[in-house]
Amino acid sequence: MLKCKECGFESKRLQWTHFRYNCTGRFHNGTEYQLAYPGEKLVDESVSKSTAVTLENLIKKYGDLEGKKRWELYKEKQAYSNSFEYKKEKHGWSKEQFDYYNQSRSQTLEKMIKRYGESEGIAKWQNYCERQGYTNTRAYFVEKYGQEVGLKKYLQINKQKSVSNPQILAEKLGITVNDAVEIIISRQKNFFRSNLEQEFVTLIEMKVGILDHTSNRNPYGRWSQELNSYVVYDIKHKNCIIEFNGDYWHANPKVYKDSTIIRGKTALEIRHRDMLKLKTVENLGFKTLTIWESDFLQDKNSIIKKVCQWILKELN
Repeated sequence: MLKCKECGFESKRLQWTHFRYNCTGRFHNGTEYQLAYPGEKLVDESVSKSTAVTLENLIKKYGDLEGKKRWELYKEKQAYSNSFEYKKEKHGWSKEQFDYYNQSRSQTLEKMIKRYGESEGIAKWQNYCERQGYTNTRAYFVEKYGQEVGLKKYLQINKQKSVSNPQILAEKLGITVNDAVEIIISRQKNFFRSNLEQEFVTLIEMKVGILDHTSNRNPYGRWSQELNSYVVYDIKHKNCIIEFNGDYWHANPKVYKDSTIIRGKTALEIRHRDMLKLKTVENLGFKTLTIWESDFLQDKNSIIKKVCQWILKELN
């Protein structure tokens, strides 16, 4: 049973009707109640388990296929209902109100002490920190969901986290550096691609079909031992890698002398880095081709024909 902190009413579920009509009148719903009493539950645990929207409960109620479908729809709806856009549209909240709401829901040592007293509050806070730490570990997910499903969920959640060094992420998740690179790249949405490169990609796809990876659609990258960093390639299709190089950014040797300084580096240094970048995938068995923007501008049809013939040749 739950006990309302505002009026003392006891029930297995504290609904909006209680707060609006039977309580003190200070709250209109459970959200306002929880803002005033952070951490307090609205539904008894026994009721929560039996009525909670979980994948297991949905499959039990609707069958495997329909249950999984409803679970995906539920997750999408929940994600949106927790966003600022939803709160603004539904409740007219300002950004400050939204931030306050999220802040008020978080546990702090100060809140624990205020609720339980200094001694018990500190003990509960330490236990809470330990528990929160454990629930972010690989062991917790495996323990809760089993080896295969638990590991999959653990990796999915960590895809959203901000670690940008693939070596650190690989060690943290217990995966290869290249797998960590794919996770990092999947989070990044703003790889630069010029309008000219976009035209280049479009013309190729008109001839050979949709490419497997481009810089702004399912980008492909690898960890480069030579450069000690991860690198992203403009185009990957099957075993082919194509780089569309801007004359200035990649120091076209037809335009710039080796000693020319571009963005704080010599043209020779820039070209050497690009060579090591291609060597990374060549060592993995990929075939590589570089196209310069000035060559493309000079004769687009000829370049597209050359690239498409090269792709088809390498695929055979």
